[in-house]
Amino acid sequence: MAEAPEKVVVNVDGGARGNPGPAAIAAVVQAADGAVLEEHGERIGHATNNVAEYRALLLGIERAAALGARELELVGDSELIVKQVRGEYKVKDSTMRELHAEVKQALGDFERWSIRHVRREHNGEADRLVNRALDGQLGGAEAGPQAPQTPSGLSSTIDPGVDIGHVHLKVADIERSLEFYCGVLGFELQQRYGDEAAFVSAGGYHHHIGLNTWQSKGGSAPARGTTGLFHFAIRYPSRAALADALQRLIEAGVRLGGASDHGVSEALYLSDPDGNGIELYWDLPKAEWPAPQPGQKVEMYTRPLDLEALLAEAQRP
Repeated sequence: MAEAPEKVVVNVDGGARGNPGPAAIAAVVQAADGAVLEEHGERIGHATNNVAEYRALLLGIERAAALGARELELVGDSELIVKQVRGEYKVKDSTMRELHAEVKQALGDFERWSIRHVRREHNGEADRLVNRALDGQLGGAEAGPQAPQTPSGLSSTIDPGVDIGHVHLKVADIERSLEFYCGVLGFELQQRYGDEAAFVSAGGYHHHIGLNTWQSKGGSAPARGTTGLFHFAIRYPSRAALADALQRLIEAGVRLGGASDHGVSEALYLSDPDGNGIELYWDLPKAEWPAPQPGQKVEMYTRPLDLEALLAEAQRP
């Protein structure tokens, strides 16, 4: 039987695609000399980035305890979570408080423990395991990445000139919706039919977003657990333009549901007054996209977006 290690170093990571969205966690356990003792990654269902980060901590603590270690050093790339566990930041969210309490209780079983923050590029193996779990490559047969398949009998690809023209939303109150889409986000009203419908756009296009109350006047948002639109996305032409959108949201007191770096894009997530999910994003230049895994055509991930750095690019006074 192998002797229990005196000390282990555990790199942890958690992430969600969509924030909230499909989430996964990972832990890489190393001996004090750097030898890898075990690696583990798994999907955890639907969660936010921060919940996934806390769940990853619990996984790392669990694996260290299972190996019989008396001293634990945790390493993660979420500065927020690291400082909350250290007691440097308060934990305000109720769900996070519960997970924070679980982490602190679990750490009490070790004689000594510490936690430190590293940049994401220094947490690469744990990050890789998270993405493999999200891609369905862990927790089952190691079949490797599968190339996208086209159903038989269909044309191989769509005409490259096709794009998404506009989105049309059922809303409860036209005036309230216009206050948000025009007053907050800055779209221009192109045409209005009283309190029944309105069409707004950017740059003088006939309409990017349609709003109507034909079947929904005075209605409520769909309940959780129902199907329908997850979110629609509004693409901005530059990082500075996305920063301007963030500044507008802050000034209007609109709360974000998430903010993510996807490698190919940077995105803000929120909801409109009717509960419709919205993604505001800009695409990075294609030359800066991360290299795809073998058999894949694109490599996307979900990592926390630095909002302070984004705001620094805002051009509005």
